Amino acid sequence: MRTTIVAAAAAAFTLGTAGCTIDLSSWRPGAETEQSPSPTPVSAGPVLDAALAALEEAPAIQLQGQFSDPEDTTAAVDTMVTVTDSGATSGTFQTGSGEARYIEADRKLFVDADDDYWLTTGIFNPDSDTYADNWVRTSPEQFGLDPGAVLTPGRLAESLRAQAPGEGAQAVEEKLDGAVTYRVDLAGGKVWISAEEPYQLIRMQVEELAPADGEGVASRIDADFVEVDTAAVEQLYGDLATIAEDELGSARDARMEVGWEGDLGGNCETGGACTMIGTITDVGGASEGSVRVRMDSVFSNDELGEKKCDKTGELEAGGTVELSCSVDFGLAPSTNPQTYQISYEAFLSTRALSGDAREDLVGKIGEQREATLSGGAGGEAEEGN
Repeated sequence: MRTTIVAAAAAAFTLGTAGCTIDLSSWRPGAETEQSPSPTPVSAGPVLDAALAALEEAPAIQLQGQFSDPEDTTAAVDTMVTVTDSGATSGTFQTGSGEARYIEADRKLFVDADDDYWLTTGIFNPDSDTYADNWVRTSPEQFGLDPGAVLTPGRLAESLRAQAPGEGAQAVEEKLDGAVTYRVDLAGGKVWISAEEPYQLIRMQVEELAPADGEGVASRIDADFVEVDTAAVEQLYGDLATIAEDELGSARDARMEVGWEGDLGGNCETGGACTMIGTITDVGGASEGSVRVRMDSVFSNDELGEKKCDKTGELEAGGTVELSCSVDFGLAPSTNPQTYQISYEAFLSTRALSGDAREDLVGKIGEQREATLSGGAGGEAEEGN
């Protein structure tokens, strides 16, 4: 039996930045500074140490401001984000057409944005037309920010401490939105700290904020610290658990560019048992990681109707994976055999999480919630698939 095969594919996009250096002083999230009328310098070391010690002990922080690639603030993104000591993250950011959301849990970063956002990015995938209808897993490199690596209270304190000024540096009194603060100049930016004990970080303006160990994505950050209470932390974990349970089952994955390799194949046997075979490849040449790819096949004939099947597999960076699925039209034996032409249609898409991985993520969110709210270490997750 001969077959007619029709392959269907669409286009998709992901986020990236590149650019040039600009003057950080003009890049402000809102708060305005002015020199105190009677500046009284004090030693910067004790003030900064106390503020960073308080930051390390916080169960969560909330920031409102902007982030961008360290070398390109022309694409600065306005954001409001809360990050717990485990790296659990819930944030919003502004796009050209409105507000979008992003979350992170167990070092897995997801974005929920409209078509306008995805059309300004740079990856092409077969299922991009569904990105606006689903959460999409993305990489920190594509998104431009790595909350779980740089914005947990402990990791942020560590990174800022690595940029602390040398011995003898002074903290200068400066008014921030009318309130007197201490400004401390870092090796690559500035922080503002409340002028009275207990010292608390009020604002940071850092040219290149990266994990202290140097592993991870660096971002330029200009943001105010916003007070976050226990109710907000409970809300964050509750929202993450609900999203993971109810919405991430259909989440897509933009971390790798995928596509068909060669022609789709298939065959049908006497009696109507038909099989579709497709090979999927990493067309972008990723260097590491893997994504789940899914082939949805449709077999159809005007007289026999339509049957569907699907198959999901794991595609490793730089590799290929062959998927096949089968249907059976169940044709009864006949003394007068008839030949049917079966048409094939195959759709390629990605899936961010398997069912087991999603349930595991829900469990991890619950564990981290208990650890954060009990005052223990939140158990920062290690980066993985």
